Amino acid sequence: MRRALTVTLTALIAVMVGGPLGAPAAIAASSSVASWVTVGSIKPDIGCNVPVSVEVRSDGAPVAGAEVDILLTSDDTQQLISSDRQVTGSDGIAYLTINTSGGWDGAKSWLEVDVNGGYLGGRSMWITAGGACDGQSSVLDLSGDVPTVSNTVADSSSSGSASQGQASGQHIIPGVGTYVQQRNLSCEYAALTIATGALGNQISEYNFDNIVGWSANPHWGYRGNITGWWGGTDDYGVYAEALVPALADYGFNGRVFYGQGDATPLKNAIDAGTPTLVWLGMWGPTGFYDWTSDGTRFLLVPGDHVMVAYGYDDGGIYLSDPAHGEYRYYDWGTFMWMWNALDGMSLAVSWA
Repeated sequence: MRRALTVTLTALIAVMVGGPLGAPAAIAASSSVASWVTVGSIKPDIGCNVPVSVEVRSDGAPVAGAEVDILLTSDDTQQLISSDRQVTGSDGIAYLTINTSGGWDGAKSWLEVDVNGGYLGGRSMWITAGGACDGQSSVLDLSGDVPTVSNTVADSSSSGSASQGQASGQHIIPGVGTYVQQRNLSCEYAALTIATGALGNQISEYNFDNIVGWSANPHWGYRGNITGWWGGTDDYGVYAEALVPALADYGFNGRVFYGQGDATPLKNAIDAGTPTLVWLGMWGPTGFYDWTSDGTRFLLVPGDHVMVAYGYDDGGIYLSDPAHGEYRYYDWGTFMWMWNALDGMSLAVSWA
């Protein structure tokens, strides 16, 4: 699980479900941004890789470290055709790609643009046989208020403990590194690689595939295709409970807990020196329920992504993000808004 999926802002608001116990979501801090979106072609052929660049500015200055998501969905079926997620550089620009292989000739589609999980807008695209993949650029001018999210580290090769200043009330687990997930939807396994590495015996993300297994219910196994397109909830990921037996096979203990709107158990885990996987709804509470054939209910949250929490201070929390192999810092309001989307699902990793 790596990124998010919405179709329209109205739909996003309509499905604001917090989870089995309805945990309330905190309101994330926001800021006003202006964005210029350049699309390589608005009438691409099937199978094109269409370049898309998104420039983000606030008060005229480039915004570095902003998370930019683009999604291409069919107007008729609401099917996700393609998506990508990148982070803006020091110039405020993120470079992304839309692949039209999942489309069909004549498909009228909507290209949605989101910054830090906030919907900015979009434009129509038409998949057209024989259309150009690039070279027929169109520029879209967007603006709006988006959640405020910041990176903590410019040099992702630095250790988490060495990369942060001494903020008020800071608690850091030393030696938690970074790692880039090797498959589009393998963030859970990549996060285990980060956590086990911090404990001195790094386990490859690939080792978990067959141990965890597969299931329609992500509490029981991996849901969907781990190399599938990010977005939707068919190719999705896996929840904390299914990872515990796999950790035990390598001599680790996995302790599952749910914060349910309270950061105290997470802070306690970090204070105990246990790197902790956290399941985040990157776009907030967008979840809905599904059922297994025996009637077991479970929550699915578009935009689900997993990072490793390794520190906190009075202002927020420090995370190692496998999506891009970077350290991140979220203020408490923003973090709780995302974490509460999955009821604060967490997995503390320690030696057994």
